Amino acid sequence: MKTSAELVAAVFESINAAAGTDSRTGQAPSSESVPVDPLRKLALLQLAINAAMNDAAASVHGSPVRAAALTQLAEGIYRSGSHGQILAAGACAETEANTLTESCLSALNQTLANLGDFASGAVTLPPDAVTGADRKPLHHDPAEFLKTQLHLGYFQAQHRINSSKRLTYHRGISGALNPPTCPHLAQILAQGAIDPRMVANAAAKFVALDPALDAQPDPAAARSGLEARIARTLATADEATVGKFIKQERIRLETSITERAEELTARFLGLRFRGDKPTGFLWEMTVDAEGHELLCTMADDLNNPRTASGKPTQAPRSGTGTTAERSVSADIGQIETNAADQPPLIPAWAVNPDMPEALRPRAGFTDVGQRPSGVDPWGFGIPDLLVGESPEAANARRRAQHLGQAVLDSIRSSLDPETPHGPNTPMRSRVELLVMVDYDVLTGLSQKPGITARGEKISAAEARRLACNAGILPIVMGGASQPLDLGQRRRFFSRAQKRAISARDRGCANPGCSMPPHRSEVHHIVPFSQGGKTDIGNGLLLCIRCHTAFHAGHFTIRVIDGLPYVVLPKSRDPIQRPMRNWVFHPEAAAA
Repeated sequence: MKTSAELVAAVFESINAAAGTDSRTGQAPSSESVPVDPLRKLALLQLAINAAMNDAAASVHGSPVRAAALTQLAEGIYRSGSHGQILAAGACAETEANTLTESCLSALNQTLANLGDFASGAVTLPPDAVTGADRKPLHHDPAEFLKTQLHLGYFQAQHRINSSKRLTYHRGISGALNPPTCPHLAQILAQGAIDPRMVANAAAKFVALDPALDAQPDPAAARSGLEARIARTLATADEATVGKFIKQERIRLETSITERAEELTARFLGLRFRGDKPTGFLWEMTVDAEGHELLCTMADDLNNPRTASGKPTQAPRSGTGTTAERSVSADIGQIETNAADQPPLIPAWAVNPDMPEALRPRAGFTDVGQRPSGVDPWGFGIPDLLVGESPEAANARRRAQHLGQAVLDSIRSSLDPETPHGPNTPMRSRVELLVMVDYDVLTGLSQKPGITARGEKISAAEARRLACNAGILPIVMGGASQPLDLGQRRRFFSRAQKRAISARDRGCANPGCSMPPHRSEVHHIVPFSQGGKTDIGNGLLLCIRCHTAFHAGHFTIRVIDGLPYVVLPKSRDPIQRPMRNWVFHPEAAAA
């Protein structure tokens, strides 16, 4: 059985034989012929890969195993090509390919237009011809050359060139060979197991941390240690998780960054009128992390059919018959009955309670609080799906409408604090803001930022301010990021327990799942039927889908040092290591 090296050597031998054959006579070259150009070998490989890829795709024949194998093999080819893009960009920068003359570049493009002729040796590359030092080159720099030749964005082209310096050996201005500036990430790139694009993006984010790293007591050690942790995270997590991990490390390195960001944001906070447009009056709102969290939580609540706020209720309406219209009087708390033959009164909360009943508007005059027939359940007067509108666009439209209506209802409520919040008050929403903060932060012993349910950072000072607000739910954490547990013996978890578990898990506990706490359920690790207690230590968050998967036996749960860990199946983790969800705990991916 041949080894991988022997197989590669055999393939190259076949390519050399094919590339060395005289295209005009069909005969193999003589021993005196020159070696085959490696670029011609690459052209042959490209032709062969295209043909092999089509053959492989056609050979799937409905087999999911073959489809999965094709996916992994195609991904490997893509990663090799992405690695080649970085190498090629570095070569263009080193050789100053942007100085090629128009005639030379035109001849090169014409040669490569027919890849088969170049691979067979029927045509050859033109000789180098560069613009003189006293003339303006065709392209300003290598990045512009790549942009024009490959139809890239300028910054994308520059990113490739920068990545070649960070991740590969390259020559400096003096011609000396320089090592990559990110050696740990360069090693990950060379192994080929990770998408080169992910590695390059991680390298760019890591280099952006240089000012914070230079401020550390030992910059070299801090830089090497952080790069090694990023490399380990790349090996086990997706790109979004790697980005969260780097963001978390950035905040750890520079504790004052959140405070400065809040100071900068404060200049732009507010609600501004931007004009009267044909589609309506345009207002622009800029909020901070707290406001963003409130709006996101309210939007999710209003659009979640599993919540009370997400289930629209039809306001009672009178019609033909003997049913009387009833409403609650805001000032005396009694039931008002309207005769069946009279137009219905609007709800008492919609008018001044001091207004005489005879002077109050009737439903025929205004439909405040009353939903007319023939409209969507929320009363916007727009069908569920407009003509030519996709379901995705309709969902986005309704989401924006519900949130906008909730904001306006909140303003109305604040203008009239005595307004009762009855069941017919439109868009009545239960919104809670969850902020996780260490106890040392509340006592002033630490400046560690607080974390909202969606992972946004709030400065220590802001967290302490929010903890004084009765509408905010601070979750005080112990030393090992464990919520302080009071535990209760009953079948279902209390709201206080769910908040504490949400503060610890931050979302669904299954690694890779991104469901936030408000869309997750609390699961008994030791089943209640088997004597499991209903306390924080025996509960963890699982979304509905992952909860079902757990009961189907797709993964198991282990508790280590009081924290729940998930053990994935061997198909996802052959080692079956106990893991926390790296989406909400990026530091777990680097462990």
